[in-house]
Amino acid sequence: MTAAVLILLNGAVVASVPPARLLFGRVMAPVTAAVTRWSDRTAVEGNTITIERDGRRCVLRVAVDALNCDGRERASGVAPFGRAGVAFVPLAAVVRALGGSAAYDARTRTLALDFPPARTLERPTPFDAAAAAVTPLPVPAQAPTAAPPGPLTLGSPLPRRTAIPAVPSRGGPP
Repeated sequence: MTAAVLILLNGAVVASVPPARLLFGRVMAPVTAAVTRWSDRTAVEGNTITIERDGRRCVLRVAVDALNCDGRERASGVAPFGRAGVAFVPLAAVVRALGGSAAYDARTRTLALDFPPARTLERPTPFDAAAAAVTPLPVPAQAPTAAPPGPLTLGSPLPRRTAIPAVPSRGGPP
């Protein structure tokens, strides 16, 4: 029998159904319930699982105990697998490959995941009212174009030129 494992992401509980499990000495977590909480993009296509976070990309294959992160092969210790339509991955190996840290506490059966804050955009320069104004460039005026050739239709549409098919009624004469 396998034991359920509680996952903490930066101190907050990550609930998953089905729950993460301790299998083969590793915490195996369902992709859709656990991994999508901290990844930027997750895709399961056939036997290939792709996980992206903060510009990094890991590709795992079902039944292969290695993962390819940013073009480099790494050993994960245990292969991803599928059970009842749910893909499970070795969570700690994937987290570490994508720049996070993972610590397992066997006494409480808890896997603590920590990620550094996501990269943010640079702060824009503040507005300075005393700065020199930029003079706009003149926009060249375009010559008016001639009206398109052909008839100009205004008002109601022309009458219908084809006959409307008559559908016989299903009832008999009155």
